[in-house]
Amino acid sequence: MVFQKQKERSKKKKAPKRRVMVTVLIVGAIASIAVCIYLSRAPRTTSQPIYEEIYPVATDLNYEIGKIDGAIFEALYQEGISEKDILFLTVKPRHEGDHEWEFTELMVRLSEEHPNHQFDIIVTRALSALQPAVRIQKEEVSNTQFVYHLFALGFYTHKIRLTTEEYQKLSPARELPKIAIVVDDLGYDLEIAKSFIRLDLPLTLSVLPRALHTASIVKEAHANGRELILHLPMEPRGYPHLSPGPGALLKGMEEERIRMMVDDHLRSIPGVRGVNNHMGSRFTELEDKMAVVMSELKRRHLFYLDSKTSGQSVALRLAKRMGVPATSRSVFLDNDLSPKSIKFQIERLLGIARNTGYAIGICHPHKETLRCLQDSLQRLKSNARIVPASDLAGLSNSVS
Repeated sequence: MVFQKQKERSKKKKAPKRRVMVTVLIVGAIASIAVCIYLSRAPRTTSQPIYEEIYPVATDLNYEIGKIDGAIFEALYQEGISEKDILFLTVKPRHEGDHEWEFTELMVRLSEEHPNHQFDIIVTRALSALQPAVRIQKEEVSNTQFVYHLFALGFYTHKIRLTTEEYQKLSPARELPKIAIVVDDLGYDLEIAKSFIRLDLPLTLSVLPRALHTASIVKEAHANGRELILHLPMEPRGYPHLSPGPGALLKGMEEERIRMMVDDHLRSIPGVRGVNNHMGSRFTELEDKMAVVMSELKRRHLFYLDSKTSGQSVALRLAKRMGVPATSRSVFLDNDLSPKSIKFQIERLLGIARNTGYAIGICHPHKETLRCLQDSLQRLKSNARIVPASDLAGLSNSVS
């Protein structure tokens, strides 16, 4: 009897505990369901892509250079000078002390409607607002040719040649030049990648090896017949503060480690035709490290596209010596995302191609870039043959 009473008391003590546990479980279940519903309705996000390091770097000098470019071309177009008469002879990286910039040499072919003295007034007026940061030095080469040397903050940044219609008539006729446009840093945003793939242009797609959507983008590219290359992460000058992302080749790595990583990255993107560097302003300057990369490309019959994130890159010289087909970019199209700037860079790309026969532009998966390419489709097609980057591999790109 005593035992029965103890048992009943024990049951009474356990009952509240059971009710508490049941309540906790019910609340937990409701909370879990609520979280699942929230997550299912929340917008899906991925890590932000690590875009190509900006070259030239953002400095007061390069800011002034951008202002010069804008002033010159605004003046040219307002005066009705045809794009075909604006020829980019050189766009080359330059390095002096701590300063890096791109030196531009262009030729403007003038007709009787735009004589030299009139252009002199146009240029002087356009650039006068930029003084004292910008200095102009004019040189008369002959009756039919003048040269303007432009200096920004004391650095030689532009050389503009003027020539007359008589000289223009001597210029040999050419077929349409070739242009390749490479979209870098693909892998993080699937929808924007699909939009670039579906553009009516044979773009070359440069895909990062360890990004969230790499496999899906590769599949979409194959389905649409687009050329793929590996966007190989490499150490930049600002490392580790500036990170090239996962899977990067670093200057401290041994040869075998570099070979293993290159092999692993290439396997992750089946069907690639070549490789270009993601960042790499430090790594591409190191001949011993780049030689390992080149040997792996040669063994697989792949080409190398130098993104030219450093004016001291050894990639092209080394590739030529080792027998690897290679080329380099002519311009970055979208360092500045304003539509005016992107379209200016497209004109620069066309100008280089008209002068040399070919040019390569590198851009990134921005909505602004996509819109400008869509707007420029007809202009690009009517002024150049758009080809995959592999078509230009092996050519000596003297303008990059």
